[in-house]
Amino acid sequence: MNIENSAIKNEESLIDFPDNITLKNINFINWSKEIKANNIQCCIPKSDKEVLAVVNWAGKQNYKLRVVGESHNWSPLIISSNNQATNRTLLMDLTQYFSQISIKHLPEYSIVTAQTGILMETLMTKMEEQGIGFTATPAPGDLTLGGVLAIGGHGTSIKALNETPQSGHTYGSLSNTILSLTAVVWDEKSEQYIIKRFKRNEPDCAPLLVHLGCSLILNAELQAGKNQRLQCESMTHISATELFAETFAETFAKKPDDKNKRTFSSFLDAGGRAEAILFPFTEKPWLKVWRIAPEKPQASTDVTHPYNYPFSDNIPVQLSDLAKEITHLTPALTPLFGQLQFSLTESALLTGKKDLWGWSKNVLLYVKPTTLRVTANGYAILTSRNTIQKVLNRFYSQWKTLIKEYQNHGKFPVNGPIEIRVSGLDTPAEVVQADAVVPSLSAIRPRPDKPQWDVAIWLDVLTLPDTKYAAEFYHQLEQWMFKEFDDSYASIRVEWSKGWAYSENAAWDENEILTQRIPASLTDGLPVDNNWYSAINTLKKFDPHGVFRSPLLDKLLSAANFRTQK
Repeated sequence: MNIENSAIKNEESLIDFPDNITLKNINFINWSKEIKANNIQCCIPKSDKEVLAVVNWAGKQNYKLRVVGESHNWSPLIISSNNQATNRTLLMDLTQYFSQISIKHLPEYSIVTAQTGILMETLMTKMEEQGIGFTATPAPGDLTLGGVLAIGGHGTSIKALNETPQSGHTYGSLSNTILSLTAVVWDEKSEQYIIKRFKRNEPDCAPLLVHLGCSLILNAELQAGKNQRLQCESMTHISATELFAETFAETFAKKPDDKNKRTFSSFLDAGGRAEAILFPFTEKPWLKVWRIAPEKPQASTDVTHPYNYPFSDNIPVQLSDLAKEITHLTPALTPLFGQLQFSLTESALLTGKKDLWGWSKNVLLYVKPTTLRVTANGYAILTSRNTIQKVLNRFYSQWKTLIKEYQNHGKFPVNGPIEIRVSGLDTPAEVVQADAVVPSLSAIRPRPDKPQWDVAIWLDVLTLPDTKYAAEFYHQLEQWMFKEFDDSYASIRVEWSKGWAYSENAAWDENEILTQRIPASLTDGLPVDNNWYSAINTLKKFDPHGVFRSPLLDKLLSAANFRTQK
């Protein structure tokens, strides 16, 4: 857990704070250790009644209340990256007493009711024990369900060409599995915050499905399907030039009779699930490809637990030492660092890790807190399935060009890999409840005016925290991406949990992105009753006192005020 407990009760009394609710001082640290706050007060409620008591207290005392879980997040949705205004901020930890789960089995699918403090690994283990699972999930298991739902957490999965979708399964974010949720909202009649349940077919539910931390969700009903056994193969022999080629014809121009397609799209067509990790200054990605496999393939290793890549989760000392060296002393060692990361990965995969098979949880969860702590930008590119290669080719070419330009000037801003995944969209057609609403603020909500856009490509560029010129690099890449993916063949949205809105100095700092491009990306082509502005106004109605706000959220939400005034 990335919250360091001071192990003592807070001695500073908060005025009129509810009695008998545990209150402690903690040190807050996010995943990349770039956002820190020492001696910040945190309450640990034991019941819904205690939650309400704290929320109503915060509203009356003009306090901000931020719910924390494992803090496995990059963006400052909880507290500011510069420790701004934490003196009247109270944290709330739901992980200790809000982790109950129950499962109801129906003939075609199951309904999982879970409190939002539960960890994803715990949730998926309970589901596995009863024969159900999700199609795709985020790779870390140390995420709370509440954290995943708040930002539209996702995995990598679209329908393979020969795949028959199973009832209860979805190909978008985990938020699209929600059938109902219970939230803390303002009640005008009683003039206090209350607990209210929202069904998925209610319009007011739409902004809560991905709420960015602007609300407090206590539990959710999720749909799930029969658990699947998956095979996960790792490959390191295909060049990035081939994998990210724009067309099949381009890939095999010199070998027109070659039937072995090895583009990223071809692996998606075959299995529906793939991830590419390409280290800088190397030529071949670590490609992971999953496929549904009810029976164990002969060459596969049967795995019965998650986190089966210890070489990436338990960092070798020579790698961590070199990481410190390139960040602080000798950036010119960056190419060696990238090559070393690839070599270690390639060698370690030969120890029985190249071909794994097991229940979905055991091959979908593969990132532990002991992995290398990097910072990352993140974007979802909406496009059509037959344009995936075009998007990947343009992105890869620009990334490589920028890295070369910086290298020519003796600069090495990026020392981590690019990560590429592809998912379906949060379409209501995959929800078992009739008339399900679309998640208003989901990065992968469909565009009704672009029905041909049926997939989202998730693009991340990683680098070590405090790497010189990183913000400048991210700024240039981001500006190019917004220009390139301009609705002609693809559209860009930010990935809420990662880095975005880069100025040349910092993330979440470019005003045009924050107040114009982000609102536009969730407004253009969308219905007026369920777009950025209507969603923000609904969230403000649920929290008129701004209890569930951070400085970043205040800035984002101010864009709705600007639109209303115009």
